[in-house]
Amino acid sequence: MTRKTVNAVIIALVMITLVASAAFARGGQQGGASVTRVGYANDDDADFFRKLVRDTFDNLVKGDTSFQVTFTNAAADLQTQLDQIDNFIIQKMNVIVVQPADTAAIVPGIEAANKAGIPIISIVSRSGGGNSIYIGTKYIDAGILQAEYMIKALPPNARIVYMQGQPGFDHSRDRRTGFLDTLAKSRPDVTVLADQTANYDRAQGMKLMEDWIQAFPQIDGVICANDQMALGALQALRMANRDRGVLIAGVDATDEACQEVNKGGLAMTVLQSAPEIAKGCYETIKKIRAGETPSDLIIPQLPITKDNVAAYL
Repeated sequence: MTRKTVNAVIIALVMITLVASAAFARGGQQGGASVTRVGYANDDDADFFRKLVRDTFDNLVKGDTSFQVTFTNAAADLQTQLDQIDNFIIQKMNVIVVQPADTAAIVPGIEAANKAGIPIISIVSRSGGGNSIYIGTKYIDAGILQAEYMIKALPPNARIVYMQGQPGFDHSRDRRTGFLDTLAKSRPDVTVLADQTANYDRAQGMKLMEDWIQAFPQIDGVICANDQMALGALQALRMANRDRGVLIAGVDATDEACQEVNKGGLAMTVLQSAPEIAKGCYETIKKIRAGETPSDLIIPQLPITKDNVAAYL
């Protein structure tokens, strides 16, 4: 091989390396098509609804070879999630998706992604600051829908309990505010016996309901900020033979909750569609890849009762 040929080979190898490096910087190449590298920082895989959104999104991208997604689980630990976002930034992800472990304290992670020029999507829960695209529901509407149902369904001078979501989250606060404020305007005769948190957890919801059963001889309604707590409350009432005539409301319209609405165990739930949220995230990332600047996407909610639950079974 002549010196001229050797030099030509070296130049060719260098060019191949440069092209490959450029492709990696853009997200990589697969089958000649550009691959979008996504870092998905989930708040807590143990949370039923957040895991459902994550898994639904995973199913959407599994069949799309133009996506390469790395999932992480913060297990509800804020510092872990901030570290995971930092790692995604170091890895030069094309897009970062985060379900915030804390809506206010996640802001430094959002701002770090902004500084790095990486688009970031806040899913299910809003970020308290920085620039992110929000995909989820308008939280206060769920509480309003629960109240509108209870205003009509509760007996005169009813006594109810309210089971809050996890403290520190705007969806917990807004669902509670939407329910209590709306109810008070139309039904001042209704007494709220207790108003405590069960942290969106089914077991905690069951335990709190057991305590309330002991404390209150009359409970006409149990309003819960999600379905898992509502199902836990229903289980406690059934075990105590106190479920008859008690109106129980949840949020999320999970499969099990809808089954209980159909059987009469739950009075109603509010549809917060995990598939629609996940699909919205998927479509938003495709818009970002196409060079668009997507806006927030608010997913509509609606009440699920005995009258319409058959469509969701």
